Amino acid sequence: MRQRIDQFFKQLPRGDLAPVYLLTGDEPLQLLEAEDAIRSQALREGIEERLVYHPDRSFDWDQLIRDGASPSLFASRRLIELRLGAHKPGKPGGAVLTDWAGGAGGDNILLISATRLDRKAQQARWFKALDKAGIVVQIWPIAADRLPAWISQRMQAMGRRLDRDAAELIAQRTEGNLLAARQELEKLCLLLDKDRISLDDVMHAIVDSARHDVFALIENVYQGRVDRAAAMLRGLRREGAEPMSLFGALMWEFRRTVAIAVAVAAGEEADTVFGRYQVWPQRRAALTAVLRRHSPGQLGRLLAEAGTVDRALKGAAREDSGDVLEDIMFHIAGVGVQFQ
Repeated sequence: MRQRIDQFFKQLPRGDLAPVYLLTGDEPLQLLEAEDAIRSQALREGIEERLVYHPDRSFDWDQLIRDGASPSLFASRRLIELRLGAHKPGKPGGAVLTDWAGGAGGDNILLISATRLDRKAQQARWFKALDKAGIVVQIWPIAADRLPAWISQRMQAMGRRLDRDAAELIAQRTEGNLLAARQELEKLCLLLDKDRISLDDVMHAIVDSARHDVFALIENVYQGRVDRAAAMLRGLRREGAEPMSLFGALMWEFRRTVAIAVAVAAGEEADTVFGRYQVWPQRRAALTAVLRRHSPGQLGRLLAEAGTVDRALKGAAREDSGDVLEDIMFHIAGVGVQFQ
């Protein structure tokens, strides 16, 4: 029987383990957590012995059946883990897995993990047999538009509340990497002793060990304090801050600034727009300085220029990543910008 990952986590503790679990997908965090959940459930059911196999081309598939049939010295049941990875079972393995699904494994539990299985593999006899005998969980990456909600729910499970814009910033920084997102949330919980975590909290904590924080760096860029901003950037770089993280935080704020500039230019009251975008009073002076310095058209061109910075930081352009990051900061601060 096939289950979505959310169905799997909801239903697993409610009954006895199925004889077979096949976890397949390319999202490592959810795959690891699903495996851990099965192991924990096995312990609750009194299954303490585990056997782990990493099949390769020379793997003796008959060993799986022998271990399934042979009695354990320590318990009546075992959890047998078969970590396929990107390997396919082939004909010998397929036959063994089909036999296992038919009852050859006895009372033991078989946990199979694999990368995403293509349509051909899902049409194989062994896959259909496992699907009929047990639980198949296909794990897909979380879509970008759903990632902030996942991050918020994850933080809620940790006993904290995360503001929506803070969740969106973490989603942007981690770019769909759930392991990285989990690490960010764990770091925030360690650094902050508060129930509700805001965007400013996240921006302060992006480089928690740095002498100068990212929030202050962006503040100085917006205020046009070029020398101070440059010194802070270089200090952050010396202390190990990743340029991509710094750029991500800067662009989060800058994209919002461009949207605000367009709304104000269209005739909306600045205070109304600031309220809609949750710009706190202490942040409005710096943002207003940028709006006075650049027209909406100039801000749009700077946003397009940021694409070059992004490519350089990701190694897809020849420019030095440190230089282009400093350049875009200077241009936002009003230095060296000449638009036709």
